[in-house]
Amino acid sequence: MNLKEIVVSTAYLPTIEYFAFIAKSEVFFMEDAETYQKQSYRNRAYIMTAGGVQTLILPTRHETQRSCIRDVRIDYKCPWQLKHWRAIESAYSGTPYFLYFRDFLYPFFEKKYEFLFDYNLELTETLLQLFKIKKAPAFTGTFEKEYHERFDLRNLIHPKKERFFQDTPYHQVFDDRFPFTGNLSVIDLLFNAGPDREYLLNLR
Repeated sequence: MNLKEIVVSTAYLPTIEYFAFIAKSEVFFMEDAETYQKQSYRNRAYIMTAGGVQTLILPTRHETQRSCIRDVRIDYKCPWQLKHWRAIESAYSGTPYFLYFRDFLYPFFEKKYEFLFDYNLELTETLLQLFKIKKAPAFTGTFEKEYHERFDLRNLIHPKKERFFQDTPYHQVFDDRFPFTGNLSVIDLLFNAGPDREYLLNLR
């Protein structure tokens, strides 16, 4: 597995695996010319709540769902930002690091962005800064069906695909109710264990 250069899709509150690949790579490219794909991490995330794993789906406008990823618009017909933040706050307010990092993330559930790509990009860049991963994405610019010199993760990091890394447990706030659940949104790691870059680097 050559991790010198990787290509990832945009993602909403990306998974721990997504961040581990970025941390391990030398350069990462973010795909910005593909056609939008539904039912992927591009607009969904998973968190652990008192009731178990909850899916957070960021709604997109129907007319843009076959568009280039950069042109996909966010749908605000329902108050998804309020609902998602309430779910995050309910899930993680009792964790050791929630109070330290909540203010970095809350603005993303208050400010309205027009485009999904822009929203995901700024959110991902903020999370990278919190984990002290000093890397900024390059962009593909044009769509390539296959890459031969870059490790292509665009369709491999997917809710329905097998994961690359084995679970390495850390304390989760509801571990008295549920067994350890790996590869949730990276905010699960952030709030429960802090911005542990070494955890990401050590995943195998």
